[in-house]
Amino acid sequence: MRANVSGRPSASRVGAAARLAGAVLLGLALPGLIGMAFPDLLARLARPLIFYPESLREEEADPALWGLEGAESVFLVAEDGTRLHAWWVPARIGPDDPLASAGGSAPAGAPACAAVFFHGNAGNIASRAPIAARLSALGLGVLLPDYRGYGRSSGRPSEEGLYQDGRAAYRYLRDVRSVSGERLIVIGNSLGGAVATHVAAESPVGRLVLTGAFRSVPSLARSIYWWMPARAFDWSFNRFDAESRLAVVSAPILVGRGARDVLVPREETRALYEAAPEPKRWVEVPAADHADLWLRDDLWLELARFIERPPCARSDQHHRTRTR
Repeated sequence: MRANVSGRPSASRVGAAARLAGAVLLGLALPGLIGMAFPDLLARLARPLIFYPESLREEEADPALWGLEGAESVFLVAEDGTRLHAWWVPARIGPDDPLASAGGSAPAGAPACAAVFFHGNAGNIASRAPIAARLSALGLGVLLPDYRGYGRSSGRPSEEGLYQDGRAAYRYLRDVRSVSGERLIVIGNSLGGAVATHVAAESPVGRLVLTGAFRSVPSLARSIYWWMPARAFDWSFNRFDAESRLAVVSAPILVGRGARDVLVPREETRALYEAAPEPKRWVEVPAADHADLWLRDDLWLELARFIERPPCARSDQHHRTRTR
């Protein structure tokens, strides 16, 4: 066989390169073609990308093991009977925490409000224990629930299921902890932003806080898979649409993100802020990314100022009475 000494690629190499290019193009085009024809099939296929639950063994479920002294494990029941595990963390004021008085009040005094924190799509409540501890140090009682299928909660996660879980958390705080709507701060991080927004849209709340959140799952997917046709994201479920529900929220709203967040584009979170009615506040933490936003003092300082207003402001009169 004669060697190819002309410097030109052989016909076999050209053919192989063409076949490879064709396979790549087909791989890129096929999901779009499927999505155009069957958008809900794409929504169903996306489910493993939406939910990343981690279980929590019974021996791991003691909140004290995760630094939450005085907290207790509680169980909630959703409308469909699903049993949900959560931690209830009593309010405390940490005198050594400079953020405890960031809003201008003295760090002592009776806690006036409670918070519920809806976490993102991965893990379980154990990794959010430090967040609950710092919320407690701001004088808030804190409910930290796991969605169905996460941690020790039973069931299997779904969009409607998570909305039911959010309503179960609201009922628990109202009926068991006697927290009125105006004294409740609802917090949602990432995917939890949609759960928090649905709670605040359906029931009266005192504050709504959204961090690292996005308009909807299809909108977020479209920003990532930009080359796919828009119709491929015309899903009827697994939407987690927060944007369309914000208009009916009557509580003050804080929307925040990390400036280095590469998972959720800035325009996604900013669109939520633009859709929110007044009064509202925008916070962008320069050094934070999607994963460490809640580790940054800049966010906590803004949060402390946001909640340190009636009816959640601690009473100065109460503080004077206690310190005489």
